[in-house]
Amino acid sequence: MAKDKSMSVCCPACLEDGTFRICDLWDSALDPDIKERIFSRDIFRYSCPECGEEILVAYDCTYLDKEHNFMVMLLTEKDDDTTIETTEYNLRVVRTINDFVEKIALIEDDIDDRIVELYKIMLEDQFEDERPDAKILGIYYGGKSENEKNLVFFIITENAPNCRAHLSLDVYETISRQFKESADKFGDTSEVGRDWAIGVLQNSFSDNQK
Repeated sequence: MAKDKSMSVCCPACLEDGTFRICDLWDSALDPDIKERIFSRDIFRYSCPECGEEILVAYDCTYLDKEHNFMVMLLTEKDDDTTIETTEYNLRVVRTINDFVEKIALIEDDIDDRIVELYKIMLEDQFEDERPDAKILGIYYGGKSENEKNLVFFIITENAPNCRAHLSLDVYETISRQFKESADKFGDTSEVGRDWAIGVLQNSFSDNQK
Protein backbone atom coordinates (compact mmCIF):
# COMPACT_ATOMS: atom_id res chain seq x y z
CA MET A 1 0.00 0.00 0.00
CA ALA A 2 1.29 3.45 -0.90
CA LYS A 3 2.18 5.71 1.99
CA ASP A 4 2.54 9.46 1.97
CA LYS A 5 5.55 10.49 4.00
CA SER A 6 7.47 13.59 4.94
CA MET A 7 11.19 14.14 4.77
CA SER A 8 13.32 17.04 5.92
CA VAL A 9 15.20 18.95 3.23
CA CYS A 10 17.87 21.62 3.74
CA CYS A 11 17.78 24.27 1.04
CA PRO A 12 21.25 24.65 -0.53
CA ALA A 13 20.58 28.33 -1.24
CA CYS A 14 19.34 29.72 2.09
CA LEU A 15 20.16 26.70 4.31
CA GLU A 16 16.65 26.69 5.78
CA ASP A 17 15.10 23.32 6.64
CA GLY A 18 11.79 22.46 5.06
CA THR A 19 9.38 19.54 4.77
CA PHE A 20 8.97 17.61 1.52
CA ARG A 21 5.91 15.42 1.03
CA ILE A 22 6.70 12.20 -0.82
CA CYS A 23 5.07 8.87 -1.71
CA ASP A 24 6.83 5.50 -1.65
CA LEU A 25 4.67 3.80 -4.31
CA TRP A 26 3.43 5.16 -7.62
CA ASP A 27 0.86 2.99 -9.41
CA SER A 28 0.22 3.97 -13.04
CA ALA A 29 -3.16 2.22 -12.99
CA LEU A 30 -4.39 4.35 -10.10
CA ASP A 31 -2.72 7.58 -11.21
CA PRO A 32 -2.78 7.98 -15.03
CA ASP A 33 -0.89 11.29 -14.82
CA ILE A 34 2.01 9.88 -12.84
CA LYS A 35 4.16 9.09 -15.89
CA GLU A 36 4.18 12.70 -17.02
CA ARG A 37 5.00 13.84 -13.49
CA ILE A 38 7.90 11.40 -13.43
CA PHE A 39 9.16 12.43 -16.88
CA SER A 40 9.03 16.10 -15.83
CA ARG A 41 10.63 15.08 -12.50
CA ASP A 42 7.90 16.93 -10.60
CA ILE A 43 7.63 14.14 -8.02
CA PHE A 44 11.24 14.86 -7.04
CA ARG A 45 11.05 18.65 -7.21
CA TYR A 46 11.26 20.52 -3.92
CA SER A 47 10.57 24.25 -3.70
CA CYS A 48 11.97 26.04 -0.67
CA PRO A 49 9.18 27.97 1.10
CA GLU A 50 11.68 30.54 2.32
CA CYS A 51 13.57 31.58 -0.81
CA GLY A 52 11.82 29.72 -3.64
CA GLU A 53 14.89 27.73 -4.67
CA GLU A 54 13.95 24.54 -6.54
CA ILE A 55 16.01 21.35 -6.29
CA LEU A 56 15.55 17.68 -7.15
CA VAL A 57 15.46 15.36 -4.16
CA ALA A 58 16.00 11.64 -4.71
CA TYR A 59 14.22 9.28 -2.33
CA ASP A 60 13.39 5.58 -2.21
CA CYS A 61 10.22 4.85 -4.17
CA THR A 62 8.65 2.27 -6.47
CA TYR A 63 6.84 2.64 -9.79
CA LEU A 64 4.32 -0.08 -10.61
CA ASP A 65 3.12 -0.69 -14.18
CA LYS A 66 0.63 -3.57 -14.17
CA GLU A 67 -0.11 -3.17 -17.89
CA HIS A 68 3.50 -3.97 -18.82
CA ASN A 69 4.06 -6.25 -15.82
CA PHE A 70 6.98 -4.10 -14.62
CA MET A 71 8.19 -2.64 -11.34
CA VAL A 72 10.97 -0.06 -11.08
CA MET A 73 12.52 0.67 -7.70
CA LEU A 74 14.65 3.72 -6.96
CA LEU A 75 16.98 2.89 -4.08
CA THR A 76 19.22 5.82 -3.26
CA GLU A 77 21.64 3.92 -1.01
CA LYS A 78 23.43 0.86 -2.31
CA ASP A 79 23.36 -2.10 0.03
CA ASP A 80 25.00 -5.25 -1.29
CA ASP A 81 23.28 -7.30 1.42
CA THR A 82 19.79 -6.29 0.28
CA THR A 83 17.84 -9.02 -1.52
CA ILE A 84 14.72 -8.04 -3.44
CA GLU A 85 12.43 -10.73 -4.74
CA THR A 86 9.27 -10.48 -6.81
CA THR A 87 7.58 -13.24 -8.76
CA GLU A 88 4.69 -11.16 -10.03
CA TYR A 89 6.54 -8.42 -11.92
CA ASN A 90 9.72 -7.90 -13.90
CA LEU A 91 11.88 -5.87 -11.53
CA ARG A 92 14.46 -3.19 -12.20
CA VAL A 93 16.46 -1.49 -9.46
CA VAL A 94 18.08 1.89 -10.14
CA ARG A 95 20.07 4.34 -8.03
CA THR A 96 19.47 7.77 -9.58
CA ILE A 97 16.52 9.89 -10.69
CA ASN A 98 17.74 9.91 -14.30
CA ASP A 99 17.94 6.11 -14.39
CA PHE A 100 14.47 5.87 -12.82
CA VAL A 101 13.02 8.13 -15.52
CA GLU A 102 14.85 6.28 -18.28
CA LYS A 103 13.66 2.81 -17.25
CA ILE A 104 10.04 3.95 -17.21
CA ALA A 105 10.42 5.63 -20.61
CA LEU A 106 11.82 2.40 -22.06
CA ILE A 107 8.94 0.39 -20.61
CA GLU A 108 6.46 2.87 -22.07
CA ASP A 109 8.06 2.59 -25.53
CA ASP A 110 8.31 -1.22 -25.32
CA ILE A 111 12.10 -1.15 -25.69
CA ASP A 112 14.29 -3.82 -24.05
CA ASP A 113 16.48 -1.99 -21.52
CA ARG A 114 19.07 -4.77 -21.74
CA ILE A 115 19.72 -4.01 -25.42
CA VAL A 116 19.83 -0.30 -24.65
CA GLU A 117 22.49 -0.80 -21.97
CA LEU A 118 24.57 -2.90 -24.37
CA TYR A 119 24.29 -0.24 -27.05
CA LYS A 120 25.36 2.46 -24.59
CA ILE A 121 28.70 0.68 -24.05
CA MET A 122 29.23 0.46 -27.82
CA LEU A 123 28.28 4.12 -28.18
CA GLU A 124 30.60 5.07 -25.32
CA ASP A 125 33.54 3.32 -27.01
CA GLN A 126 32.75 4.99 -30.33
CA PHE A 127 32.45 8.42 -28.74
CA GLU A 128 35.75 8.03 -26.87
CA ASP A 129 37.50 7.05 -30.11
CA GLU A 130 36.13 10.10 -31.89
CA ARG A 131 36.58 12.52 -28.97
CA PRO A 132 39.35 11.13 -26.75
CA ASP A 133 39.56 14.31 -24.65
CA ALA A 134 35.86 14.38 -23.76
CA LYS A 135 34.60 12.86 -20.51
CA ILE A 136 31.19 11.22 -20.63
CA LEU A 137 28.98 11.80 -17.60
CA GLY A 138 26.09 9.72 -18.85
CA ILE A 139 24.18 8.40 -21.85
CA TYR A 140 20.39 8.44 -21.61
CA TYR A 141 17.51 7.24 -23.74
CA GLY A 142 15.55 10.18 -25.12
CA GLY A 143 12.61 8.45 -26.81
CA LYS A 144 11.79 7.54 -30.38
CA SER A 145 12.39 9.86 -33.31
CA GLU A 146 9.43 11.59 -34.97
CA ASN A 147 9.23 8.93 -37.68
CA GLU A 148 9.59 6.23 -34.97
CA LYS A 149 12.33 4.52 -36.98
CA ASN A 150 15.16 5.46 -34.62
CA LEU A 151 15.87 5.57 -30.91
CA VAL A 152 17.35 8.84 -29.69
CA PHE A 153 20.11 9.04 -27.07
CA PHE A 154 21.57 12.05 -25.29
CA ILE A 155 25.30 11.99 -24.51
CA ILE A 156 26.08 14.22 -21.53
CA THR A 157 29.70 15.26 -21.17
CA GLU A 158 31.74 17.19 -18.64
CA ASN A 159 34.12 19.13 -20.89
CA ALA A 160 32.59 19.05 -24.38
CA PRO A 161 29.28 19.98 -26.02
CA ASN A 162 26.48 17.53 -25.31
CA CYS A 163 25.23 15.67 -28.35
CA ARG A 164 22.72 13.17 -29.66
CA ALA A 165 23.00 9.73 -31.21
CA HIS A 166 20.44 7.73 -33.16
CA LEU A 167 20.00 3.96 -33.20
CA SER A 168 17.83 2.59 -35.97
CA LEU A 169 15.28 -0.02 -34.96
CA ASP A 170 16.85 -2.39 -37.52
CA VAL A 171 20.24 -2.16 -35.77
CA TYR A 172 18.47 -2.45 -32.41
CA GLU A 173 16.96 -5.76 -33.56
CA THR A 174 20.37 -6.92 -34.83
CA ILE A 175 22.01 -6.23 -31.47
CA SER A 176 19.12 -8.01 -29.76
CA ARG A 177 19.61 -11.16 -31.83
CA GLN A 178 23.40 -11.05 -31.49
CA PHE A 179 23.50 -10.78 -27.70
CA LYS A 180 20.26 -12.48 -26.65
CA GLU A 181 21.97 -15.66 -25.44
CA SER A 182 24.59 -13.78 -23.41
CA ALA A 183 21.98 -11.39 -21.99
CA ASP A 184 19.76 -14.27 -20.92
CA LYS A 185 22.65 -15.75 -18.92
CA PHE A 186 22.52 -12.64 -16.75
CA GLY A 187 18.74 -12.47 -16.67
CA ASP A 188 18.41 -13.16 -12.94
CA THR A 189 19.61 -9.71 -11.91
CA SER A 190 17.40 -6.72 -11.20
CA GLU A 191 20.13 -4.09 -11.72
CA VAL A 192 20.52 -3.78 -15.47
CA GLY A 193 22.98 -0.96 -16.00
CA ARG A 194 26.49 -0.22 -17.19
CA ASP A 195 28.23 -2.88 -15.08
CA TRP A 196 25.69 -5.47 -16.19
CA ALA A 197 26.26 -4.59 -19.87
CA ILE A 198 30.04 -4.82 -19.53
CA GLY A 199 29.66 -8.30 -18.03
CA VAL A 200 27.43 -9.44 -20.89
CA LEU A 201 29.81 -8.12 -23.53
CA GLN A 202 32.80 -9.74 -21.84
CA ASN A 203 30.92 -13.03 -21.61
CA SER A 204 29.98 -12.83 -25.28
CA PHE A 205 33.59 -12.11 -26.24
CA SER A 206 34.83 -15.07 -24.18
CA ASP A 207 32.30 -17.39 -25.79
CA ASN A 208 33.37 -16.27 -29.26
CA GLN A 209 37.00 -17.06 -28.44
CA LYS A 210 36.20 -20.69 -27.58
